[in-house]
Amino acid sequence: MCKVPNFTSNKIDRAYESFMKQVPGFQRDPPEAKVIQRDLDKDKRKGAQNERKTK
Repeated sequence: MCKVPNFTSNKIDRAYESFMKQVPGFQRDPPEAKVIQRDLDKDKRKGAQNERKTK
């Protein structure tokens, strides 16, 4: 994909161009996503250990 130069030096126009280059539906993970995922994995492992103990 070739890099398209900005058409203007106007701050608002450049912000709009930057906004329009974004991919629809793409969301970056928030900073706390790693912490939440770690907690979910820990709870999942706890659940697996509890199932083994009851059998």
